Amino acid sequence: MIAYLSHDQVNRTLVRRMARRLGLDLVVLSLKEADQAVAADLLVLDLDSLPSDTRSKLFLRVGNGELRSGVAVHSYHLTSSEARTLQVAGVRVTRRLTAAVFVVRKLAVA
Repeated sequence: MIAYLSHDQVNRTLVRRMARRLGLDLVVLSLKEADQAVAADLLVLDLDSLPSDTRSKLFLRVGNGELRSGVAVHSYHLTSSEARTLQVAGVRVTRRLTAAVFVVRKLAVA
């Protein structure tokens, strides 16, 4: 299962279309439902739509080595340093939300 966490309605709609087209098992979550993300094989975060304290918590978890594998983020507003920090922790980082975020994981599982 793939979980997508975003507050952006446009991205939430777009990701549902992508998942249908790719035949993926996807759950779209809000922050209130974020605890359900632990069951996901892949968690994709729309960092630009999440509150700054949520972003800060993500970087704290990365810094503490607590982040599990199977996390991807997309954001237009990450600094180079932030992107590198996430990548070193094993997080897939992209600027735009594209189907490739999901396809790569799907191929790796197949």
